[in-house]
Amino acid sequence: MPKQSTRHSYKSRRERNDAAGRRAKQILFFAILLGLILILRNWREHWAYLETYFNGL
Repeated sequence: MPKQSTRHSYKSRRERNDAAGRRAKQILFFAILLGLILILRNWREHWAYLETYFNGL
């Protein structure tokens, strides 16, 4: 069996998948947070739209 290089830290498939999953969760969390901030920033416009949209029902 050849000696493994100590220069690189090799990761197993499980470790790579865990890192990718963690990254995806962080991106999703910050995207939802950004969406909420954008909605709350212009909440009067969104409320006026919903009020006029559902007024005719």
